[in-house]
Parts: sequence; C-alpha cells; structure tokens
Amino acid sequence: RIDDALANIRICDPAIGSGAFPVGLMSESVRARDTLSTYMTDKAGRTKYNFKRHAIQNCLYGVDIDPSAVEIAKLRLWLSLVVDEEDIRQIQPLPNLDYKVVCGNSLLGVERNMFNNDLFQKLEELKPLHFDETNTKKKQDFKRQIDQLIMKLTNNKEIFDFEVYFSEVFHEKSGFDVVIANPPYGFRNVLTKDEKDFFRKQKGIQFPSGDIAELFIIICLQKLVRKQGNLTFIIPKKALYCESWRNVRNIWTGNGLTYLMDA
Repeated sequence: RIDDALANIRICDPAIGSGAFPVGLMSESVRARDTLSTYMTDKAGRTKYNFKRHAIQNCLYGVDIDPSAVEIAKLRLWLSLVVDEEDIRQIQPLPNLDYKVVCGNSLLGVERNMFNNDLFQKLEELKPLHFDETNTKKKQDFKRQIDQLIMKLTNNKEIFDFEVYFSEVFHEKSGFDVVIANPPYGFRNVLTKDEKDFFRKQKGIQFPSGDIAELFIIICLQKLVRKQGNLTFIIPKKALYCESWRNVRNIWTGNGLTYLMDA
C-alpha cells in the first residue's frame, strides 16, 4: 500500500524555478520505493531508473512565469533520470516534458464547464501518447493536436490554467496531493495597482497584505490542493506577526496547520 501511494502521488510546484523541490521529492520517493523492494516478491523492473521515469511521467508537475526557468527545470529532471542508469543500452529516449513543466502565470485560470468538458477529456487522452512517443513526426502531430485544444481552452494561450494543462490530475484526484513552492513575494513593485484590482474586484480574492505570496497561498489552497492534500510554502517571516497577514494566519489554522519552521 505504501508503494502504491508513492507511485500514485501527484506533486506540483507552481513556482518551479530550477526544479529543486520536485527533484528533491522525487529522490525521496525513489529512495523509499527502492527500500520497499526488499519486501517485494516480484522485483522485476524495480530499478531507480524506472522509478524516476515513472515519477517524471506520472507524479511531477511544475509552472513558472520565466521561460528560462522552465527549460532549466526540464533539463534538471532529464539529468536526474539518466544519472541512475548504468547500462547505456537500457536508457530510453528522453520523455517529452512540454505538458509536465509549463511556462505560465499560476495566478490566472479558466473555468471548466459543460461547454468545454469534451476538450478537457480529449487532452487527457493525448498527453500520455505525446509523453512516450519517439517518432518525430507522430510526436509533432500529437503536440499540434494538444496545442490546438489548449488554444481553444485558454483564448489562444492568453491564460494559463492548471486544469487545462494538468487536466488528468484533476480528473483523477480533483487536485494535487502535494503543492510545494518558494513562491515570489513582495508588495512593492511586484503587482501593479491594476493587477491588485483585478484579483480583488474581478476575482473576489481579498489579500490585505498586498503581497503576491499571500495570493499564491490563497489561490493554491482554493484551486490546486486536493482534500486532505498538503501545501508547503516558504513565505516571508512577517506573515507570522503582521496585522495585514491575519487573513492568511486564519486560513492556516482553518485548514489544519501541521508544521511551521521559523528559519
């Protein structure tokens, strides 16, 4: 049961940067599954390489607004995969991470409804085919079909949305088991007045501190974390005592704060 839970965990970093957190969590999971192999009667295919490939294909997701950060995170995942395969003949072609680590604004979104539900379902069918495809022509065809669906759902990619790009996770679990990040923070020269007005007036999200980190906390709890899932963020120290952060402290205690480390 532990091995199944680790194999089926879904992890997202909505501010992935260089990919340190997803790679770290993957390493923990691989180490645990490798240890559990001692107790398995059937050990066929239970290698660190296979565990990592499975995790990259099924468990890890990330978003960043910086395109270069997205490419670095992909590279880091690829390198962490090949380093554990000693026999070069056993190494499979590198997986396609275009729809696992994505460039976008984590704070925006698209509403799923009866009019676009069939587009979401088609996305879920195409993504696994694209991930494993090694034929260049077929891979490009899958990518073209996926991009066309995403364009329709996001107004020509104007809006990033977790349920569009990672639709299979929400269909399967209604959210991620783990959302972990070191989100951007600050209230001066980070969000413009128009952006703050957009979230407060159009989206109805109140964040008294005006800090983008508070927005990340609220939106990720509302949209990304499944019921009984875990949200783990590095946040500004002032969130512990400033009056303007009282709203977030109430959210923590209301959602079952389990661990707090003051560094």
